[in-house]
Amino acid sequence: MKTSDILPDEVAALIPYIQLTVTKFNLQTFEKSLKRLAHALQVCPDILRSDYSKGHRCIFHYFHGETDIYICEYDKKDTMYGYTIFNGDVQNAEWGFTHLSEIRNIPFFNIDYYFPEQTIEEALFKAYPNYYINPNSLHINVCEEPPDFYRKAILS
Repeated sequence: MKTSDILPDEVAALIPYIQLTVTKFNLQTFEKSLKRLAHALQVCPDILRSDYSKGHRCIFHYFHGETDIYICEYDKKDTMYGYTIFNGDVQNAEWGFTHLSEIRNIPFFNIDYYFPEQTIEEALFKAYPNYYINPNSLHINVCEEPPDFYRKAILS
């Protein structure tokens, strides 16, 4: 089987450089995880195209130490949207845009090959149960869509 069959270019583009080097030397070991990433990439919504009514579906999770980047949207080029926690500082964590090219160049950053399908809100509650509210206990929509003026500015 060719390397490109197990590791398509669009999936390889998601993986930080050091992790990609290790992955290429162990393709058979990571084959199932790479298929999961390929599937996640296929279902990943474009920027500002998510249905926010049930939370933000977490497509990719990048991490190093206590830094986590949860991605819910990706333009399939370089721009990603998600929630970032730097060095475990949940009080200053925020939603925002990031660039894949920047993430891939941060030494020792990894994409989580074993991250289960879940919303970002669920992942945050599991990682920090003393700080984030259990999203399954909420009976209201806490994930509002961005305002129209913001959506128009990004999409134009």
